[in-house]
Amino acid sequence: MPMFNETNWQPAPETLTLLESEVHLFRVNLEQPRWAVNKMSACLSTEEDERADRFHFQRDRRRFTISRGVLRAVIGRYLERSPASIRFSYGEQGKPELAPAMGGTPLQFNVAHSHELALIAITAGAAVGVDLERIRELDDASAIAERYFSPRESAIFGQLPEDEQEAAFFNCWTRKEAFIKAIGEGLSFPLADFDVAFVPGEPARLLSIQNDAAEARQWSLQALVPWSGYTGAVAVRSRRCRLQQWHWPAEQTP
Repeated sequence: MPMFNETNWQPAPETLTLLESEVHLFRVNLEQPRWAVNKMSACLSTEEDERADRFHFQRDRRRFTISRGVLRAVIGRYLERSPASIRFSYGEQGKPELAPAMGGTPLQFNVAHSHELALIAITAGAAVGVDLERIRELDDASAIAERYFSPRESAIFGQLPEDEQEAAFFNCWTRKEAFIKAIGEGLSFPLADFDVAFVPGEPARLLSIQNDAAEARQWSLQALVPWSGYTGAVAVRSRRCRLQQWHWPAEQTP
């Protein structure tokens, strides 16, 4: 896995210009003081407030509020609108998108969170998905790989040295989840129906989608190291993409 490098993540600029070939990534620390939570809560919709209230633990309510509030702030900066004015709709599998009432903007986005960190991915119109995991020891990684990875991936995983399997597992999982989230079909599209490159030190790449290598080449898949101890991936339906990586705002780092 590549080493974490803080210089890859810069403070988000006041003016955001998004080109067709770009993916803008925002790293968000979800552990914020009460005043920041209150500020973000004030811009949420009634539905979002109700969703936050359904979380059993206050920590999870706080993290959801910060994540959704920052998403609204980011989108509002692109559209030059207030965060509270942003309206969302949801696909059949629950993937959020900008509502038609927002004027038909082509902006696409996706959000991932793990523990105290979140990632937001934005494109000018290309389908995009992002995933994030805190790296941790798993007793059942081999069983999960056998159940959810493709036959090819499972075979490769089983042949890796034991000291590479933890990184390989989270590489594979986040890359597959990023693609699933990009297409908006959730687990109705089986994880075993496509292959990704995931061996530590090997560049992230979609290898085939339902045995179709040509379709896989329509996508870009890139590994992310948003913070020490975390790994992630972003998938975008574009042959070429250039990442811009920011944290929001400047002081929000874990």
